[in-house]
Amino acid sequence: MTPQDNPNQPVRVGYVGTGWPKRIQIPTFRLGGLAAQAICSGNPENAHAAAKELGIPQVYDTWQEMVAAPDMDVVSITAPPNLHLEISIAALRAGKHVICEKPTALSVAEAEAMVAAAQAAPDQLAIIDHELRFTPQRQQMRQLLREGYVGRILWVEFREARDWRLNPELAWNWWSSVEMGGGILNALGSHAVDTLRWMIGRIDGVSAQLRTAHFHRPDPATGGLRPVTADDHAHLQLRFGNGVQGAATISGVTPGGAGQTIEIYGTDGALRLDTQDHLWGLRGKAFPNGEWAPIRVLDPVANLAEMPSLSPYARGSVYLARTVAGALAQGESWLPDAANFLDGLAVQRVLDAARLSDSEEMWVTV
Repeated sequence: MTPQDNPNQPVRVGYVGTGWPKRIQIPTFRLGGLAAQAICSGNPENAHAAAKELGIPQVYDTWQEMVAAPDMDVVSITAPPNLHLEISIAALRAGKHVICEKPTALSVAEAEAMVAAAQAAPDQLAIIDHELRFTPQRQQMRQLLREGYVGRILWVEFREARDWRLNPELAWNWWSSVEMGGGILNALGSHAVDTLRWMIGRIDGVSAQLRTAHFHRPDPATGGLRPVTADDHAHLQLRFGNGVQGAATISGVTPGGAGQTIEIYGTDGALRLDTQDHLWGLRGKAFPNGEWAPIRVLDPVANLAEMPSLSPYARGSVYLARTVAGALAQGESWLPDAANFLDGLAVQRVLDAARLSDSEEMWVTV
């Protein structure tokens, strides 16, 4: 029985993975009206521990068992990206709605296969977890752009500064392996690319530089050091199809790690989202040399005492969950604000082009 058949039944989610779900996704999805029904992990001990801590009724030792189980509506895939293709296709074929973590996949070819699977199941939700789209501040920013707040957009800059990858004692895991989909470009660069595509438009060219801070990390399995093949810092120059110029700097090795900012400049004004997610505008008589003015945005989720974090990713997850819960309760499988698998494919094209640009030291057409 689905939520549409029984309005009193919540939308039930099964989680593949225990890292991000345990810290952020399960608490925020619950606040958004999605019930945690089951969990599994590549390490079953982790799954059992998370289920006990968070009060999740069912635990599975493998994702294959969980995806096949009849008593859940949505599969949330937070496993390493090298598993996204296989799990998402299996979940869709099993009749489940799918929320897949970013990056979409390891390559454009894999993302194309995921799109084909989603198109073969048109009555099922198939989205990428780009929750930044659902934060009120970014939605307001996008709306103001469409209303002409800045005039003709000239250039845009996205910055995300974190510092946790600076620690040389940080243990090796899949995050350190580009072959498994690790690295800052995939993890946070995918958010930057999706956010800018959503706000500004199609990206048709990229020039990128990727850097790794520590080339070896302690391997818990052996006690020795293991090579790192993934990036810790990425800088992208972007060319949009509408002529806008852009840049995105995403770093896990910036001391202090201030957070995320977005700045958009046009012929008649400018918009800025600061590290506290406060929105500012500059236009009219104040433009271009006057004082930036605050733009008030209502964000009720930020006042919830149960929030595990006030980061835009956590707040966006609550709003995303509310949207998913409401849509599925009405039997809808299309969310206009969400990043569907086609959006995920478009982001993957930019990520693949960025890696090629870095290796060949040249601009790459997307």
